[in-house]
Amino acid sequence: MNEDGVSRQASTLHRSTPIGRRTARLAFGRKLWLGIHRYVGLLAGAVFVIIGLTGSILAFRTEIDKWLNRELMFVPQPAEGNRSYRPLDEIIAASKAAAPPNGTPLFVHFPKDSSGYFDVIYSPNGSLGHHTTNDGIKKVYQVIVNPFDAAVIGQRLIVDSENHFSEPFVNVVIHLHYTLLQGEVGENIVGAVGLFLFGSIATGVYLWWPRNGKWRQAFSIKRRSSAERLIFDLHKTTGVYVCAVILVMAFSGVYIIFMPQVRALVGAFSSVSAHMIPEDIKSDSADGRPPIGAETAVAVVNRLFRDGRLMSLRLPDGPEGVYVIGKRADDEVSKSEPSRLVAVDQYSGRILKIQDPHDFTAGERFLEWQYPLHTGEAFGDIGRAFICAFGFVPLLLYTTGVTRWLRNRRARRSSRVISMRNSH
Repeated sequence: MNEDGVSRQASTLHRSTPIGRRTARLAFGRKLWLGIHRYVGLLAGAVFVIIGLTGSILAFRTEIDKWLNRELMFVPQPAEGNRSYRPLDEIIAASKAAAPPNGTPLFVHFPKDSSGYFDVIYSPNGSLGHHTTNDGIKKVYQVIVNPFDAAVIGQRLIVDSENHFSEPFVNVVIHLHYTLLQGEVGENIVGAVGLFLFGSIATGVYLWWPRNGKWRQAFSIKRRSSAERLIFDLHKTTGVYVCAVILVMAFSGVYIIFMPQVRALVGAFSSVSAHMIPEDIKSDSADGRPPIGAETAVAVVNRLFRDGRLMSLRLPDGPEGVYVIGKRADDEVSKSEPSRLVAVDQYSGRILKIQDPHDFTAGERFLEWQYPLHTGEAFGDIGRAFICAFGFVPLLLYTTGVTRWLRNRRARRSSRVISMRNSH
């Protein structure tokens, strides 16, 4: 019997013992998990790299947008004694001069600081997301108004569903981040990648787990090692250190994309709508009364909540619509979008519904945290800086994983060639 025959016979005898069978099962299981990890990483990892790099940019999207559009967003500061804002209704009326034809004002965003501006969001022919222009293209415009004299500073198109490249740079990056610039199909792909990441993390942790008890080695990178070992250590060590962050980011991203489904899942354990302002909330019949106006609606909320900062105003959508004013509480986790909202009847000024995060259920609070965690703003500028840096981690994991896979593939091919030569 030749050497190969002896080796095969020894292997067969080894597998016939209990220890041998257990070892064979472990080897098969590891090979299976490795295959899943590899192919999920190769397919979903490339998209994950795009998501990560665009997420790095979006961590400071407001600052980048303002820097790229300095002339449009620069507000001349008035004299010291003349720094009061013009009435809100005057701001909205002034914005109409620069609005698109047949434009309907939908939202007003308040100045973010002492040198900020009002911006009024317009959509031609109706509400955002439900009506389109006559040629079928969904468009959204932003009109920027000086808060001190109600003069229009400028106007720009911020959403164009047919040609995203006509949008501002930051908005293009947003669409690339969560739709890959492919609309609803791309959005579903990104959501699916988020789900695949759970499997990738599970398989990665399984493969990393030190069954020999060498935990210190498992958490470290071997010094003065070969390039191949360095690549392997960088991949597995980086992955294990950031896996918890990836889980949080993946879940929050999946929530943002598959919001109804995730809300239904969380709602099975705790209410997610008990304190939310419903989308179908309506004002009472006008009965000949004129609308109270935006300034009066905001004054109602200011009397209700003395603390916090005004951030947003949703204008009534039609004769049954309501004012929805966002006045962020000082202790809210979200910095860019207020969770404290008040719905006000557009004719009587009566408060119809209060959405106060201090009253949220466990489910509502859990969901309230998802977007601030995703952007890093839950932890202020430090959190945003962390997310900016973290965006490069998928690139590191992908390049080290692909490099290792290619090296192993070449080694297997070389081994097969040598084996074939020896057999002849």
